[in-house]
Amino acid sequence: MRTAFVILMALHGLIHLLGAAKAFGWADVTQLKVPITPAAGVLWLLAATLLVAASFAYGVHARWWWALALPGLLLSQSLIMQSWSDARFGTIANLIILVPLLLLAADARPSSFSSRFRSDTRALLSRPVRESPPVREQDLAALPPLMQTYLRRAGVVGRPRVHNMRVVFDAQMRNDADAPWMQSTATQYEFMDAPLARLFYMTASRAGVPFDVFHRYMDGAATFQVRIVSLFPMVDSKGTEMTKAETVTLMNDIVVLAPAAVLDLPFTWQVTGDRTVHATFTNAGYSVAADLEFDRSGDLIGFTSDDRLQVTATSTRSARWSTPLSDYAEVNGTRVARRGNANWIEADGREWTYGRFMIRDIAYNVTQ
Repeated sequence: MRTAFVILMALHGLIHLLGAAKAFGWADVTQLKVPITPAAGVLWLLAATLLVAASFAYGVHARWWWALALPGLLLSQSLIMQSWSDARFGTIANLIILVPLLLLAADARPSSFSSRFRSDTRALLSRPVRESPPVREQDLAALPPLMQTYLRRAGVVGRPRVHNMRVVFDAQMRNDADAPWMQSTATQYEFMDAPLARLFYMTASRAGVPFDVFHRYMDGAATFQVRIVSLFPMVDSKGTEMTKAETVTLMNDIVVLAPAAVLDLPFTWQVTGDRTVHATFTNAGYSVAADLEFDRSGDLIGFTSDDRLQVTATSTRSARWSTPLSDYAEVNGTRVARRGNANWIEADGREWTYGRFMIRDIAYNVTQ
């Protein structure tokens, strides 16, 4: 859809060159019968420049693309009105371009998920950060041997302790095992200093219809909300069960993405096998547990919990949650599993994937 929109806007812009060509006599433009003055020709040329530049900016994900598209659209429609009999079909292209501009306007509201995400993130980043020494080898001694090996392989020894984390994902999401995948992008912030917090904002689309998702875990309470086109509620979940479920997600993020933070947080451990550990995590009065599985090299490859609620637009129920991990590599100097799935395991043992995540960027102790 993005590619199609870029092509549409670029072609629409280039068509405006016909008006300039007629005005300046560059070519015999028989399609335009209404006379166009040189002054108007300059405006046709400007509209072409703005729309083509906006298509390029949109194609490279520049956030300011709208600043070119909006004046280009307004100028284009004004020129079309002046040459209505010749150029009226250009209104269709302008209406299509108007749709994402309206969505951006809706997204700029203080009550939008993106605005709330940015506001919460700024507030949490402004909190003072406690000073603490780098991780030492002796700090690992209290952990089970499997966790010690995992943290060493992650390269945490000698590095600063983790106070916060920012992760950017590419993702694919779906509602059930038979649903088509939705392409998504997500940004997540995690704050490890008390009180712990997690903010997760995702945008996705299906058949051209945009969705946005906001997970908010702050002050010991969690909410999970989904909206269509940034306006219409689809999911709005909160309460104790939701908070317990998000505590599992918080636990998973810490163990998988910021393992050094387990040294400073209320985890307990029980070795259950040659390559398995049962972990318990407590925060804000909620205790949750998960089984961790490691491969022969010592990398974490599985996280399974019975404490995370399955929430959809129509139901809420208990189900086993699993996050298989793979593709360990360095991302900005940090060794992590670049790929992870989010799975549900049904009562009959059937396991299906509802989310596929790939880390695009990860950073620790960020200020923005």
